[in-house]
Amino acid sequence: MTTLPIPNRALAKLRANELVKLYVTGNFASPRHIDFICRSEVFDAIWLDLEHFDLTTQEVAVLNLVARAFPVTTIARFKAADYQTVMRILETGVGGIMCSMVNSAAEARQIVQWAKFNNPSPAPGEATGMRGWNGGNIDGAYATLPALDYIRHQNTQTMIICQIETEAAVAEAAAIAAVPGIDGLFFGPGDFSVSIGLPGQIDHERVRAAVRQVAAAAKAAGKWWGTVAVGPEMCVRVQALGARLICPGGDVKVMQYGVRELARTFGPVAGNGGAVPAPAPIGRNARF
Repeated sequence: MTTLPIPNRALAKLRANELVKLYVTGNFASPRHIDFICRSEVFDAIWLDLEHFDLTTQEVAVLNLVARAFPVTTIARFKAADYQTVMRILETGVGGIMCSMVNSAAEARQIVQWAKFNNPSPAPGEATGMRGWNGGNIDGAYATLPALDYIRHQNTQTMIICQIETEAAVAEAAAIAAVPGIDGLFFGPGDFSVSIGLPGQIDHERVRAAVRQVAAAAKAAGKWWGTVAVGPEMCVRVQALGARLICPGGDVKVMQYGVRELARTFGPVAGNGGAVPAPAPIGRNARF
């Protein structure tokens, strides 16, 4: 029999109230990009964006296998609207799922049912559900793990994160966070700003107030939470509120800043007022 996978490193840090640095990729998600980011040794986790990009289950499996060569946890973000999608993504062996646009505790409970196995002897605090059995995929080490060990590892070491992105979700945040099996909340400032008619104004007081409400909801439930933090000031502010899973951006931002940094090599550019092109203001609209 194969030995059990090692515990989820990012989840262990979050449970210990430590900062987890999260990188997001979707536009430029590829095995080499994952390898490049992992080798940088900057990030603890990589968010694979399946919501906005058409990454197949097989592609997610390959990206995850690359990341597993490093102490980096993968988190797949998608809309958890049906059982089969949740189950198939988990069978790729990702370290967690980030479920977009969760607006109620009922939705959260359904996701837990889809994502967790029934365990006849659950450990203290282990949430259970009615996930379908295979055991022959990546997460089960191709049917080489003892059944109960595999079940317990999946139930306790694969994180479920609910994204809070609308006013309805903020109002329900405390109830969502209290659902057994939900590990944490993730506030989406960009989507929230759009939902309230203030697109891109992620520093607006109404957005800040929502962040504070999500932070309080997570704390009341004894759960951790995270968010996108654009720039050092925002990062410091949300950490002061208790955020521990923080994403400063990802592939698009890296490409934008990288191209402009290369352009600086040539010095003043004709037709640009003698100035070196500055990085695009990509932070304000919270794009990655």
